[in-house]
Amino acid sequence: MYGNVDYVPPAHFEDNTLKRSPSEQSNIYLQEESLYEPIRSTEKPDPHHLWRLSSTGSSVEENGLHWKYIPPKQGCYQKSKVRIALCFAGLMLILTLCVLGIILPKYSYMKTEVEFLKGEQKKLASLGSFLVYSESHAKCAEVRSTSSLYQFELTASNCSPDSFSQFFRWLPRGRLMSTMVGLCVGAEKIRTNQPMRLFECNNERVINWVCTNETLLGVKGESLYFNFGNNRERIIMLYWGTGVWSRWKAQSLEGQVQDGGACVHCCA
Repeated sequence: MYGNVDYVPPAHFEDNTLKRSPSEQSNIYLQEESLYEPIRSTEKPDPHHLWRLSSTGSSVEENGLHWKYIPPKQGCYQKSKVRIALCFAGLMLILTLCVLGIILPKYSYMKTEVEFLKGEQKKLASLGSFLVYSESHAKCAEVRSTSSLYQFELTASNCSPDSFSQFFRWLPRGRLMSTMVGLCVGAEKIRTNQPMRLFECNNERVINWVCTNETLLGVKGESLYFNFGNNRERIIMLYWGTGVWSRWKAQSLEGQVQDGGACVHCCA
């Protein structure tokens, strides 16, 4: 039956590969490449940069499939820095205003207080106020409150022309008055080593002083004097001695020692 008839294989068994040109054979497997997998290179991408796959067709070679570089957005970072700087500047401004709001009222109050004290000091100077000054110890008599209620005593302290507690003035009949508290110098008892106290100027314990040689302040009718006092508390007291510890001068409110003694402004 098939003796002289040549065998012709079916068309679907023909090996068409052999009939294709070399160029066609080289492209046989191109279509099997994934559209989303570009040809990998040996270089590693920078992790800080953004890369995006860009394609313009369905074929790697025909449509130019490649990685597209997208530079980082610098604008957002710059805006963030500007916002932080503005917030910091605003915070510093608020803090500055708060500090000024606290300091300025206090400064204004202190300035007013200083001006008031200077005005009062001028008034006292015009009334003949002065500091009772011990030249041997470079100290001034000062009023100090005691533990007893409404009681004051005299102590020797560093001279301070700005301290009202050291201002004194003479009243008639030789009474020595503290211009700060409006009380006069006296003693509980008229005897030696008796501490000096302050009393109402019409009190019978107020001492009427007499001046001897301008620097000695003595009790009228007694051989007792206004003395520095030899004690740790530096309490001024009555004492019978007439040495340098019982000699006092007048110092002006400007801090200048006046000629003569503390009796210069004394009224008989």
